[in-house]
Amino acid sequence: MKNLYSLKSLVILLFLINLNLSAQQRYVDEVFTDADITVLPGVVYGINFSQYVPAAFGGPQVIPQYHDIYMPDTNIDTETARPVVILFHTGSFLPQGLASPMGNEKDSAVVEMARRFAKRGFVAISASYRLGWLANSTNLDLRRGTNLAAVYASVQDAKACVRATRGRAMGNNEWRMDPNFIALMGVGSGGYVTFAYNTLDNYAEVANPTKFKYTAAGPGIYGGTVSAGDPYIDTAIVGDWDGYGGEATITGFSTVTGLPLIDLTQTGRNIPNHAGVPSDVNLVINLGGALGDSAWASSGDAPTISFHSRYDFFAPYYRGMVNVPIAGAFFPVVEVAGSHTAAKISNISGNNTVLASSTMMDPHSVKARSNSHNIGNQENIYTFNMLPPNLAMPFLVNSNPWDWWDANDPLTPSQANPNIKAQSMSYIDTVMAYTLPRLGKAMNAVGYSVGAEELPEFNILISPNPSSYSSIISSQGTTIRSVSICDVLGRPIYVLKNIQSSQVEIPTKSWARGTYIVRIETDKGVKTAKLVRN
Repeated sequence: MKNLYSLKSLVILLFLINLNLSAQQRYVDEVFTDADITVLPGVVYGINFSQYVPAAFGGPQVIPQYHDIYMPDTNIDTETARPVVILFHTGSFLPQGLASPMGNEKDSAVVEMARRFAKRGFVAISASYRLGWLANSTNLDLRRGTNLAAVYASVQDAKACVRATRGRAMGNNEWRMDPNFIALMGVGSGGYVTFAYNTLDNYAEVANPTKFKYTAAGPGIYGGTVSAGDPYIDTAIVGDWDGYGGEATITGFSTVTGLPLIDLTQTGRNIPNHAGVPSDVNLVINLGGALGDSAWASSGDAPTISFHSRYDFFAPYYRGMVNVPIAGAFFPVVEVAGSHTAAKISNISGNNTVLASSTMMDPHSVKARSNSHNIGNQENIYTFNMLPPNLAMPFLVNSNPWDWWDANDPLTPSQANPNIKAQSMSYIDTVMAYTLPRLGKAMNAVGYSVGAEELPEFNILISPNPSSYSSIISSQGTTIRSVSICDVLGRPIYVLKNIQSSQVEIPTKSWARGTYIVRIETDKGVKTAKLVRN
């Protein structure tokens, strides 16, 4: 009898294990293990000029930017079009070790989250970007102007990274990425990067506001002299927000690095990367950081998910001044709009509609919208309420509770973050739990079925596809009730209701070229498909 009961127990155990495995869903659950993940470190995605290379390393010069790739092993994972998440690290836009033990693509938090995304079936990319600004300058123009220039350069680098990623996916695609879904996640100062990436789209946004202009005549942030009222950002020197224009004059190549040498007597300092490849993204996520100017945000930006410490001294939650410590005192840099303000704008403008967050009643969503600091119960922002350990020193606050680092780092004693890995991991648990359902909604807008039940089998045909004038949608064995078509950011392009037919014609002549997501509702369920306008 004992052997019989043991056999029954084994059968039940195997059934429960199989039931649990079958309940797992790619992109929601960790369907791969650490052993299944491939890591490709130090892959160059672009090059550009940096004026903050230390003299010991040769001074101002063209430098490469790197990204590390985390993805399921292609010998194990058969999916050929995997969504991409690109992560940008923290570090105050300064090299690691100058102001913080954090500051590159191998920071603990971005690596941990990249691995978690990869284990769910994503291709996760942890990317570097150009660093350096005159944080300790007592000259307000140099301090503020070089800070804005650092954010501006990081956005150009991020655009180059997205273009490199999409170009690779549209080419040989050896990493098996979906070029139609790329999301960005920024941590700390990386949050400033993703905010600016998503909202900065014309020169007036950095040229017209008074806070982005020189207050007095004197030395310029790129050298030479300037007049009061001149914009800090000069596109003739550094190019535009996409990384085009302001092209450097290349005089040869370094015998040491093999990278271009540029003529510093000429105006241009910029080197365009991967020109012509689209740099639009489907979703932007920030952990801390802020929006350089609330006027940057507008309808048509990508949807946004935010995480923020309410008492973050260096990135205000609502609105406020960014300050930097100099010789025991704090000096103002620039006034910015925090995550709460940015989330409110994004929700009101309709940019976040595709996330359908108001329908989410999971514990994290309920807690986030009912947080006492979340004025107006805004959706798509999760607030952490930790107080400064010493109210008389509000700058000593765990602003980035998801970070941890080597306890032997010499900067550790100056950090308020208790640097407890287990605690930081629990914060990342919250970030992932709040992000994934919304990430799934953004993915579904471009044809995925994250969290959706299996649909009954029926066929939908779209012909011609690609389309240049019009296409016919046909159903076999079903009746089409409605058709809605969105672009890759989930914005509605064409809607047709009350059809009650097995066939419908879709006019595409006036559409911009690109990929569109078609949602067809029938009497047997809903299916999605991709339609290309050539």
